[in-house]
Amino acid sequence: MIHGWGMHAGVWQGFSDQLAERCMVIEVDLRGHGASKAMQGPHTFEQYALDILALLEHLKLRYAALLGWSMGASILLKMYELGYHGTGPLVLVSANPSLVQRDDYESGLAPVIVKRLIRQVQRDCTSGWQTFLNLLCTPDEHEHFKTDAAYRAAMGTTACPDADVALSPLSCLQTEDLRPQVKRITAPTLIVHGDCDEICLNNGGRYLKDTIPGAQMLM
Repeated sequence: MIHGWGMHAGVWQGFSDQLAERCMVIEVDLRGHGASKAMQGPHTFEQYALDILALLEHLKLRYAALLGWSMGASILLKMYELGYHGTGPLVLVSANPSLVQRDDYESGLAPVIVKRLIRQVQRDCTSGWQTFLNLLCTPDEHEHFKTDAAYRAAMGTTACPDADVALSPLSCLQTEDLRPQVKRITAPTLIVHGDCDEICLNNGGRYLKDTIPGAQMLM
């Protein structure tokens, strides 16, 4: 299970406990995040993907179900670019193969939105982090889930990574276009997307569903 931008493995609280009743669960803290905060960079999609591939190899997991949330899903797509051929199922949560719009892809954010967030993080990392957190849920959802352990773990600004750790993968989210990797996926895939997601737009999830053979979507 791979967390999203600026997050850590604590976001899976509760959910991972339920999964652990049925299977072995591995929650990853990407380098520079959570319990892996002391690990040095580079903090790029490629390095994160290499780290996950090395972990699978170290644990001798030839068959594993992989779950990635937002940037975590992008890292899973990046693994295919690096030669991953796993047949275990994929769960892509709030995923978009290109966070920003391209000339031939309209299912991402306007580039200016991401540029603005990058500038805000450069000026004041905590402020930029809070802006991002506020976009994760609707106001009603923020109110409804404020006592949930996973929500509190995700929303705590004390969990915000250092500015350099936040900025490098944020730049990757701006520049990476992982659509070519989507066509390489043959594993059973479930797309999970919120219909009000303001960051990874749900049309990106629909693109994944339409492009990955046999993919199913839950919205």
